[in-house]
Amino acid sequence: MSQGLPIAPPVLEYMAGLTGRLRPDVEVTLHDANKVLFTPDMAEAYDLVGFTVLTPQAPWVYRTADAIRKGGAKVVAGGIHVTALPDEAAPHMDSLILGEAETVWADVLKDFEQGALKSHYCGEFAPLEDLPRPVTDLLPRKGYVYGYFQTSRGCPHRCSFCSVHKFFGGKVRMRPIQEVVEEVAGSKWRLFWGIDDNIWGVSMSRTIELYAEMGRAVRGKWWFGSGDLATVQHERADELLKNARKAGLTAVLVGWESNNMRSLQEYRAMNKQGRERRDAIRRIRAQGIEVMLFIMVGGRQDTRGDFDGILELCDELKVSAHPVMTTPLPGTELYKEYEPYLLPGMDWDCFDGNRALFEHDSMTPAEREEALVRLRAQIFSIPRILSRIPQISWKGFPMSHITSWMVQYPQGRAFKEYARQKGML
Repeated sequence: MSQGLPIAPPVLEYMAGLTGRLRPDVEVTLHDANKVLFTPDMAEAYDLVGFTVLTPQAPWVYRTADAIRKGGAKVVAGGIHVTALPDEAAPHMDSLILGEAETVWADVLKDFEQGALKSHYCGEFAPLEDLPRPVTDLLPRKGYVYGYFQTSRGCPHRCSFCSVHKFFGGKVRMRPIQEVVEEVAGSKWRLFWGIDDNIWGVSMSRTIELYAEMGRAVRGKWWFGSGDLATVQHERADELLKNARKAGLTAVLVGWESNNMRSLQEYRAMNKQGRERRDAIRRIRAQGIEVMLFIMVGGRQDTRGDFDGILELCDELKVSAHPVMTTPLPGTELYKEYEPYLLPGMDWDCFDGNRALFEHDSMTPAEREEALVRLRAQIFSIPRILSRIPQISWKGFPMSHITSWMVQYPQGRAFKEYARQKGML
C-alpha cells in the first residue's frame, strides 16, 4: 500500500524484483491499494499475502489482514510502522519482517513453503551493491506519472521527528554509481522521484561524481527529490547544483522544517539548516532548480503567528511550501516527547500530517487544523503559483518551469477542494 501519490509504489515493485531473483518460479501479483480497491476476498487466489506498512495505513492493514487470515491465506508484513511497533502488529500477522528484507526474504519464502513461518525475521543492514531491479510491468501505468530511483539509504541528520536513521541504521549506505546510472537510463519512465532521504547531504564528492555521470549517461529524463539546506552552503555547492541540473534535477523539496527557532531546536533540526538558509534557496534557484519548502506547523512550541509567517516567507522568497501538521510518529524521539500530550481516541490513520494530535497551550485542535487548511489554499492560489515560476533561473528552462507547475497546480487544486468541503473557502 503506497501513499496515494502519482508514483509507482517503490517497495512493492522492488520486492517483486527481489522475489524474482531469489525464486523465479514464484508467481507475483502487485496491488496498490491506494489506486485499486483491494478486498480480503481477493486474497483467496494467493497463498501468501505481504503488506508494507506506513503508520497512517496500519488500521486498514490490520483489518484486512485479519479477514485474509480467516480465509486461510498466510499474511506477512514489514515496513517502518511494523518495525517500530512489532508487538502491536504481531496479533494480526502470521509473520513480521523487521528492518530491511534483502537478507531474510529467501528464508521467509523457504519457511513458508515448509509450513514453518517464524513469528518474525530481523533484516540486517546489508551493503547496497548488486540490488535487484524493480519490476515495473506488474501494475497498470494509468494513475502514475513518475518512476523512482534510489542512490542511498539513510540520512546523516538525526531529527527527532524522523525514524529514517533508526530504520536504515546509523550509517548511510550508498549504491554503486554505475548501477544507479544503468537503472535510470534503462527505465521506461521519463519523470522520476529520487526517493533518497537526502539527495545531496550524504557525501559531497560522491554526489558530485554521481550527478556528473548521470549527466553524461542519462538523456531526456528528469526528476526531483528531497534534500537539506546545509549542504547547499558548502564551498562546492555551485558545482553540486550545476551537476544536479545536468543530471535532470528540476525541483527539490528542502527541509525548512519550521520558522520557529524553538521548534527547530525541539526537532533537533538546527544543524541541517546551515547559517544562511534563505541564501541557500536563492542559490538553488539560480542554477535553474525549483524549490519547495517542507515545513511542519502546529507543534507545541508554535504559535498562531507561525502559520501566518509561512505565507509571508513564501511570498518573500517566491517559493511554495508543503506544510504539514507536526506528527509524532511511533519509533521517533518526538513521539516519546509528545506521548504525554497525545489526544485520546486518535488511531494511526489520523497520523497523516493533516490532523492535530496533541494538546497545545494556546490553540485547539480545530483551530490548528483550520489554520493549516487555509494556509495550504493560500499558498497554492493560481496567482501565487504563476508569480513564482518566473523566479526560477532560465538555466533550467523548460523542464524546471514545467515541473514547478506540475507539482504546484495539482496540490493547489486538491487543497482548495478540501477547503471547500470543510466550508473554509
